[in-house]
Amino acid sequence: MHPFVQDVLENADSVRKQLVDGEPFSVKSKFKRETDEHEFFLLGTSHCLIGVLSCCKQLAQIPIYLSNHRQTSTMDKVDINRHAAIVYHLENYIIRTQGLLDRALKLVDAVFHLTNEPRNCRYEVVIRNVKVGISGVPDSIKNLKRLLDRYSEARGQIVHHGSFDEDPLRRLEFYFLLERWERISPKGTVSKIRDLIQDHIHEILWFKRKEFLSFNKEVAESVGQIFDKLAPYYAREEKALRLRLSTSAN
Repeated sequence: MHPFVQDVLENADSVRKQLVDGEPFSVKSKFKRETDEHEFFLLGTSHCLIGVLSCCKQLAQIPIYLSNHRQTSTMDKVDINRHAAIVYHLENYIIRTQGLLDRALKLVDAVFHLTNEPRNCRYEVVIRNVKVGISGVPDSIKNLKRLLDRYSEARGQIVHHGSFDEDPLRRLEFYFLLERWERISPKGTVSKIRDLIQDHIHEILWFKRKEFLSFNKEVAESVGQIFDKLAPYYAREEKALRLRLSTSAN
């Protein structure tokens, strides 16, 4: 509900209604004609903003995914247990925290109409751009980067060295191995391994949900500050492009 978000999406929606020919929800929409520079700016900024919002939405959803799990026979057949599901969602969360910075940089590039290629929307390139540098935007981006850096090392571990691992997760994996051994071994004394597994799952989820929910709150505040800084520059660029095209048409 941020005013910047509303302005960007409403402007882009107005352009789409004029340009889109046929199915409006196609990945690659067909336009009735070539976009002018003003329309290109409105649509591009909207696309980048949606990328930021989608990433934030996914970060908000993952704590819910962690807590809602239903084991099925199909999952059992391919050895997907609760430990595997928890690790999957934890890794997904950590990787997406680092993707958020890339999407924020693309949004800054779009708002300032820098038109860099996506592969060139790197931190140093965007922040050191003259148009961006004289604004108040770099400080807000730096704040987001410092926040997201909490998970940068863990992201590197996942991407380059293997699965995300912590002592509680390692213990849970071991408990599941013991539980599986009890199921396939000759019947003997029944242990309390299932109770131990459930207790350990609850403990892991309690701490991780608390950690992620707190982090998400900080992310929301940081992204909101970026929107605050971008809003006047978006309005200025939109007006300048609109007036420029109007003047050239006359």
